[in-house]
Amino acid sequence: MRVLAVTAGLLGLAMPTMAQNAGPGGGEKIIDFRETMRALVQNISAYARSLKPGFIVIAEHGLDLVTKPDFQDNTLLFPARTFARSLDGVLEPELFPRLTPPSGKEAAKEAPALSAARAVLSTNVETAKSLGLTILDLEFATKPQDIDRAYAQASAKKYLPFVADTPILGRIPLYPKLAYNANPKSLDDLKQATNYIYIANAQGFGSTNDFIQALSYTNHDIVITNVFHGRNPLTKLDVERLKYKKLGARRLVLAEVDVSTVATYNFLWQPGWRMEDPAFVNVPLRDDPDRYRITYWDPAWHSLLYGGTASYLYGVMDLGFDGVVLKGVNGWRYFESGGEENQ
Repeated sequence: MRVLAVTAGLLGLAMPTMAQNAGPGGGEKIIDFRETMRALVQNISAYARSLKPGFIVIAEHGLDLVTKPDFQDNTLLFPARTFARSLDGVLEPELFPRLTPPSGKEAAKEAPALSAARAVLSTNVETAKSLGLTILDLEFATKPQDIDRAYAQASAKKYLPFVADTPILGRIPLYPKLAYNANPKSLDDLKQATNYIYIANAQGFGSTNDFIQALSYTNHDIVITNVFHGRNPLTKLDVERLKYKKLGARRLVLAEVDVSTVATYNFLWQPGWRMEDPAFVNVPLRDDPDRYRITYWDPAWHSLLYGGTASYLYGVMDLGFDGVVLKGVNGWRYFESGGEENQ
C-alpha cells in the first residue's frame, strides 16, 4: 500500500490521508481512511435499524469522525452530519486531562501537541453535542477522591459517566458501592440514562451465570459487554436477565463489536486464516500478536459484520441486545499514519 504525502496540518494534527490500492483489473483506487470508516459505521447502523428501528449505535473513539476539515482552509472544521445521524452516541476514554499530569523535559516538549489535540477534542465534543449525540465518558481511577472528581467533572459537562479501576474493564468497581447517580426508573432510550457500566472481559467473574448474577445486583442504566463469555456466546436468556437492575427496573444492554481488528480466538476468525489470506487480514498488533488489523473498507469483511442472517450483527440482534458499541472506529489512524502502532 502506497500512502500519499500529507500536505497540510489541522491544529497540529494531520489532514486526512489518502492511499492507493490495487483495484480490479490492476488499476488503482483511492482510499480515504476516515471516510471509509464513516461509511462502514453508517452501513452498520442502516442495516441494524432496518431490522429494528430504535436500535442503539454508539461509536467508541468516534469523536474525531464527527467533524471534517475544510480542504480549502484546514483550520476550519464542519460537522459530518450523515455520520452523526447514524449514531446515538460516542464513547470516548479519558475526556479529561490526567489526574496527575506528566512532568519533566519530555512532557514540556509534548505540551504544545497535547494542547492542540485538546482543542480539537473540545471542538469535536461540542459538535457532537450540538448534533444531539450522547457523550459517554470513560475514565480510569483507583483512589476514591479521584473517582469522585472524575464523576463530578463528567456530570458538570452533562456526559454519561463511568469510572473504571482498570483498563481491562473486567470487573465491577468496588467504589462507589452504588451506581453513580442511580436511576430507579425503567428506560428504553439512551437519552434517559444517567450512568453505565462497561465489562469488556467477564471471565474474571467465573461462569456465565456468576457474571449475570453479579450484574443483577447493580442498578446501572446501561450494561456494555462482550457477546462472548470466554469462547461461549451469551444466550437470549442471559441477555434478557442482564436487562433488569437490582431494583427490578428495565435497563439497556449493548454489545461490544470490533470493526477494525479480529483475534485468532474470536468467533469471526476462521480456520486457515492468516495474514493477507483472506486479503482483508492485515498485520498483527505489536502488543497483541494474536489480534490482526483489518482493512476495514474491504466488502468481504463487511459481509461478515452485517447484511445477512449469517452476519455477526444479525446474531447480536437475534440475541436481544438493545444496541452496539462499535470498537475500533479509530482504526483509520493506523492506516492514515502509514503504519504507526501508537495511532
